[in-house]
Amino acid sequence: MENSTSPHLAQPYRLPRHIVPTRYDLQLTPHLAQATFDGTVGIAANVLAQAPEIVLNAKALAIHNVQVNGFDASFSLHSETERLVITPAAAVEPGTATISISFSGVLNDSLRGFYRSTYTDENGAEQVIAATQMQSTDCRQAFPCWDEPDFKAVFSITLVVEDHHLAISNGAEVSRQSVASGRTAVRFADTMSMSTYIVAFIVGPLEATQPIDVDGTPLRIVHVPGKAHLTDFGKRVGAFSLKWFQDYYGIRYPAAKLDLVAMPDFAAGAMENIGCITFREVLLLVDPEKSTQMEQQLVADVVSHENAHMWFGDLVTMKWWNGIWLNEAFATFMEVAAVDAFAPQWKRWTSFGLERSAAFEVDSLASTRPVEFPVESPNDCEGMFDVLTYQKGGALLRMLEMYLGQEEFRAGVSKYLRAHAYSNTETNDLWDSIEASIKEHNGDAPVRALMDSWIWQPGYPLVSASLRNNQLHLQQQRFSFDNTAYDTLWITPIHLRNGQSSANSAESKVLLSTAEMLVNLPHPNDPIVVNAQGHGFYRVSYSPELLQRLNATTIRGLSVIERYNLVDDSWNAVVAGRLEAIDFLNFVSGFTEERDLAVWQAIAIGIRGCGRLLPGNQQGPIQQRIAALAGPALNDIGWEPMANEDDLRGKLRGLLIVLLACDAGDAVAQDTARGYLAQAEAGQYVHPEVAAAATTVVASTGGEKEFEFFIERFKNGALPQDQERALYALADFQSAELVSRACDFAFSPEVKTQDAPFLLSRIMNNREYGEIAWNIVRERWSEANAAFPVSTIVRMVSPVRNLNTPQLQASAAEFFESHPIPQSAKMLEQILERQRVNTALRQREEARLFAALNATPTS
Repeated sequence: MENSTSPHLAQPYRLPRHIVPTRYDLQLTPHLAQATFDGTVGIAANVLAQAPEIVLNAKALAIHNVQVNGFDASFSLHSETERLVITPAAAVEPGTATISISFSGVLNDSLRGFYRSTYTDENGAEQVIAATQMQSTDCRQAFPCWDEPDFKAVFSITLVVEDHHLAISNGAEVSRQSVASGRTAVRFADTMSMSTYIVAFIVGPLEATQPIDVDGTPLRIVHVPGKAHLTDFGKRVGAFSLKWFQDYYGIRYPAAKLDLVAMPDFAAGAMENIGCITFREVLLLVDPEKSTQMEQQLVADVVSHENAHMWFGDLVTMKWWNGIWLNEAFATFMEVAAVDAFAPQWKRWTSFGLERSAAFEVDSLASTRPVEFPVESPNDCEGMFDVLTYQKGGALLRMLEMYLGQEEFRAGVSKYLRAHAYSNTETNDLWDSIEASIKEHNGDAPVRALMDSWIWQPGYPLVSASLRNNQLHLQQQRFSFDNTAYDTLWITPIHLRNGQSSANSAESKVLLSTAEMLVNLPHPNDPIVVNAQGHGFYRVSYSPELLQRLNATTIRGLSVIERYNLVDDSWNAVVAGRLEAIDFLNFVSGFTEERDLAVWQAIAIGIRGCGRLLPGNQQGPIQQRIAALAGPALNDIGWEPMANEDDLRGKLRGLLIVLLACDAGDAVAQDTARGYLAQAEAGQYVHPEVAAAATTVVASTGGEKEFEFFIERFKNGALPQDQERALYALADFQSAELVSRACDFAFSPEVKTQDAPFLLSRIMNNREYGEIAWNIVRERWSEANAAFPVSTIVRMVSPVRNLNTPQLQASAAEFFESHPIPQSAKMLEQILERQRVNTALRQREEARLFAALNATPTS
C-alpha cells in the first residue's frame, strides 16, 4: 500500500539516520525452475533516537510478515522511493532493536538484484543459475536492507539449495545441513562490516577449480561445467595481483577466501563483491594459446581492477555515490600498475594513453561534467559509470603519482587505507592522507588544492608553449572542440625535457597554476618537450619555432607515449578546427618508419577519422595514403611472427593487416587474410592476432556465405573469445541487407541481452551502413529498453556521434527529444554534442580535403 504522508518522504533518496543496522542474518531459498525465491532476514540495529517508524529499502519484493523486537508490526511499501516503512505497535526506544522480515521475490531477467542466468549444457539442455548484481542500489531487490553505502554491517548468509547445486557467497562455507525435499542449507562465515552493494550469493549447476594458496588466502575460479581448461590464466593473474596489492598497500587481503566467478549472463564487466567477484565469462576465461594480446589483457585488467577494489572500495568505502568516481578511478589506476608488473612486455602505462584519449574526447565538450558532482537519485548514480570516472579519474591519479613520486604516493595511499579501514570516506580524505604522509617525510606538496582544481572543474587545459627571451612561455586555457573561451585554471604539473638528445637533456617539473608563466631553460636553443613522459592530463600546442625543433630525428628520440601524444594532439586539433585534415595526413605520412603499436593506434584513429569526412565513393585518395603508410610497415614485419617476438609486435601486425586490407582496400592483403582464416578453419595453427585480423577482413569483404559462417561460429565457438569475435564480425559487413540481418539477429533470443546492445553499437559504427542500424534501433526502441540491461542503452547508441550529416544530426536530436535516457542523461547529452562537433567538422573539411587529396602535384 502507498502512504504519501509519511515523514520519511522529506528526503526521498536518503534514508533516515537514527536507526543503523549492525548485522543481517539472511536465509534465502531460490527456486530456479520457477524463477522465484523465498527469504527471511533478521536485522540487528542500533537505535539512536526514539523512532515511531523504521524505514529501509525494498524493491520488487512481496513482504509477508514483519516483527520488531519479537512483536508483529504493520508495514507499507512505497514503490516510488523503493522503501519499506515499518510501524511497530509502540515507538522503538534508543538502544538496540531486532527486525525480522519474511519475504519472497522473482529471479528477474534484468541482470540486476537477485537475477536469473542461463546456459546450455553439453546435452543441449538449458541450465539455470541464480546470481546477484547489487551495485549500485539493487540489493533492495534481493532482501530488505539499508541500501546505502555508509550503512555498513556484518552479513551472515545461509542459502537453502538443491543438493546437486553449488552455492557460494562472500564468506567461506562453514556448515551444510540436509533439509527436507532434497535440499541443503549452506551457511557461510560472517563477512566483515561492509556495504550492501558488495553482498553476493550465487546458486546453480556450477563447478569450482581446486583452490590455490595466495599467502594464506584460497583462490578459486567458479565456472559452468566444461570450461575448467580456460581457468589457468585467470587464476594466475588473480593470484599475482592479489599478492601484488597486499604488498603495495601493506595491508592483508581483508577476507578469508576469494572466488572469481565466470557468469554466463552479466550486464557489467565485473563486480567487486568481497570474496566473491563476478565476471562476464569472456573477461575471466581465456586460452592464452588461442587468444590475442588484447583478449588476455582484458582478463588481466578486469581481474586486477576488481582485486584492487578489495581494499579501495570494499575495505574503505565512499560515504555516498558522489564518491564512486574515486573507487573506480583508483581501481583503474591500480589495474594498470598491477598488469604492468604482471606483464611488463605489454607496456601497460603506454597503452593507457589510448584509453585516456576517450576521456579527453568527452572532456573536450561543453557538456562535460566535473569528475565529482552531486548525486541524489539512483539515476544520478547510474550516470557516474563513464570514461570521466574511470579513465579521466585514473589518469589524474597517475599524473599526481608521477608529480609526487611513486613511493611518496604509495605511502599516502597506505596511510589513508589504514586510517579509514572498515569505514566510509569523502574524496578529500585521500588527498589529506597523502599530503600528511608527505609532510611526515619532510616534504611539501599542495595535494588537496591541486586535485580539487581537477576534480571539481570540468574540462582540461591546452598548454601552449613558446619562447620569450630564451625562456619558455607556458599558457593554459581550457581545450574545447568549439573553441569557446573559458576562464578555468588548473594547478597543472608540467614535466619538461630540454636538450638535443635523451643523453644530453635536462628534465624538470613545474606547477602551472596561473594563466601563464615563464620557465628558465638550461638549453634554450635545443628541442623542448612539454609533458615529458606523457602522463599529464592536458594537450600541448607548440609554437611554430618549437615545433620545427621536433623534426623527424628528434621525434624518433621521443618515448613511445610522447610520440603517441603528438599524433593524438594533432588529430584533436583537426577536430577543434585548429589544424586542417590534410595537414594531419601530411604529418603522419612521415611515420613510415614507426614500428610501435601505440603510435600506430593513434595514427589509425586519425586516418579513419579523415575517412569519415568523405563519402564512400571518394575514399580512393585516402586509401592510397593508408596503403603508402601501412604497406611498407606490414612488409617490414611480415605476416608471420618471428621467433621470440613480443606480444605488441603481433598486435601491431593485426592492426596493419586491417588497415591495409580493409581501410586501404588492398586486394592482395584481402586474399592473404582469407587464406589465413581458411588455414585456421582447417585446423592449422595461425597466430591469434592474424586470425583475429583475418576475421575482420573476411567479414568486411564477405557476403551471405561468410555471414552464415560467423553466425555458426558464434553459436558453436569453442572459446568465449571465438564467440565474441564472430558475433562482432557481423557488424563489419558492407551490405545493407546483411547489416539489417545483423541488427535483427541482435534482437533475437539467440543473442544474450548482455551482448545485443554492444553488437548494435558496433553495427551503428559501420562507416557506410551505420545509418541502417540507427533506423532499426529507433523503430525497436521500446523493445530494446524492455529487454536490454538499463546500463547498456546509452552505450548502444553512443556511435550516433559518428553519423555526421545534418540530416542524421537532426534525426537524432528529434528522436531523443521524445525518447530520453533518464539513467544516462548526461552521457546522451555528450553523444549528441559530439555528433554536432563531427557534423561541423565534416562540413568544414569535406570539400577542402577532397580538393587537397585530388590536387595534381606540381613539378
